Amino acid sequence: MGSIGRGSILDVSETSVEYVVHSLCCIPSSARFTAVGSSPKGGGVLSVYSLNGRELDESGSATTSKSLRCSTFDVCDMSERVLCCGDFSGNLSFWDVETLTAISDTKAHSDMINCIDGGGLGSSNILTGSRDGEVKLWDRRTMDKPTVRMLPDHTSLRRDCWSISHGGADSHIVSAGFDNGDVKVFDFRNMKILWETSVTRGVSSLRFCNLAGDLFLAAGTVLGKMYLWKVNSPTETVTQIQLDKSTIWDTQQLSADNKTLVTCMGSGALCVVIPDEKSMNCALNHQVSEPPVSCLASSPDKPGLLITSSFDNKIRLLYYTGL
Repeated sequence: MGSIGRGSILDVSETSVEYVVHSLCCIPSSARFTAVGSSPKGGGVLSVYSLNGRELDESGSATTSKSLRCSTFDVCDMSERVLCCGDFSGNLSFWDVETLTAISDTKAHSDMINCIDGGGLGSSNILTGSRDGEVKLWDRRTMDKPTVRMLPDHTSLRRDCWSISHGGADSHIVSAGFDNGDVKVFDFRNMKILWETSVTRGVSSLRFCNLAGDLFLAAGTVLGKMYLWKVNSPTETVTQIQLDKSTIWDTQQLSADNKTLVTCMGSGALCVVIPDEKSMNCALNHQVSEPPVSCLASSPDKPGLLITSSFDNKIRLLYYTGL
């Protein structure tokens, strides 16, 4: 258990799995969550878990022909509970997690879909980023072709898109991070790049966060550095902090009305980050495992509840008490 004046992270439960987890998502208005990944035989796995007393139980599982790389529920309303997944071959699929059946699928990219995000619960927007160097915005109601397609011109080298983030249901702003350290923020309503920068190393995580009423963008890199920009004045508000010597795999906001962030890192730790107007502080560092913690999900219904997966093939349920 890690502790400091700003609360503690409590270990609640854990379970071992026989596949590599690539993405975790909390099911809306439910005490369950999903995990997607790659099976040892090369196919994909989608599993649903629930907490039974102190034990994490797998309540259902489905397999796919291609490994699943990323997933999100931010493309449906709470009654639907439709999970959108991207796979290693560039396919985008929709799943009913109550029956664990595929509803539909679309060939979205020519190569692996590395990352996916939605416009929020109730939104029809789906944002995808791929190894093919393209970022695409989709409307779930019309999946024949993307609404917006963002890619470099024919004279520029296509970079591997590692991370993306959507500004939310009321926003027309999206962002993308690339393997060479480029960060680009797009206004898809006006079809232009709002601003762009480079952090010199690969951008392994991106997250738009509403902090004290303002929209910020948090970026993590493969060298353990975290950056934070105020979206409407990025050159004046950039702050940074060195959190680790290895990759920041993901960043989550612990609750919509709180400006506390949490990251999972290559050192196997979680770091609770408290940003203010001019700096960021690591308020708590909690060692979860010896190998890297590569996936992180934060419950929107139970603020402080965290789910992680790590390279030791374990899924863990934790709780942060500092909110």
